[in-house]
Amino acid sequence: MRSQQKLFGKAILCFGLLLFANLCAADEQGQRLREFLKDLTSLSTPFEQTLLSQYGEELDKSRGMLYVQRPGKFHWAYSEPYVQNLISDGDTLWIYDEDLEQVTIRDVASIIEDSPAALLGGDIDIDEHYVLLDAAIDSELDWLELTPRDEESQYAAIRIGFAGDELQKMILFDALGQTTQIEFGQVKRNLELDRDLFQFSPPADVDVIDSRE
Repeated sequence: MRSQQKLFGKAILCFGLLLFANLCAADEQGQRLREFLKDLTSLSTPFEQTLLSQYGEELDKSRGMLYVQRPGKFHWAYSEPYVQNLISDGDTLWIYDEDLEQVTIRDVASIIEDSPAALLGGDIDIDEHYVLLDAAIDSELDWLELTPRDEESQYAAIRIGFAGDELQKMILFDALGQTTQIEFGQVKRNLELDRDLFQFSPPADVDVIDSRE
């Protein structure tokens, strides 16, 4: 009985040490994210995005450019294999599907608080909105996992991979079990971006769906 108690005690001790190590690593990676966002006014980078099913099958692959102007403005410009633009001026979100000749207009506040766009372009308290954990996926990147505190968030978890101080990758896990992997190219910080990137007027010949409250 005593030997079993000793083994159980050692297991609890090991678990405690492992948990403490993970918390320390998470705090270190969380600080890296905070340092990355500190003094960030703008960001631009090419990206490649891959959507995977819950079984790991590739469903879609796209490429484009991401522009961020803090606080709150962003422009995801997809160029391959289709043209689509997600544009926000901080209050309104326009989703323009050029091939479908359709524009959807939404309130940013209703959908963006716990999203990657809010992480990179918003002005949110990370610890207020997320639980931070270290995620040792591979040895090439340092990973941080953020679990939204809001149970109704569109994402179950978000993983962010850094190479040194450089943002390299994001992995998004949605409620349907699908995974979106976003790999960034060279990230350029604090360049002066054209204001027109974050404004949009729907063309006259497209269908407009206004979903704002």
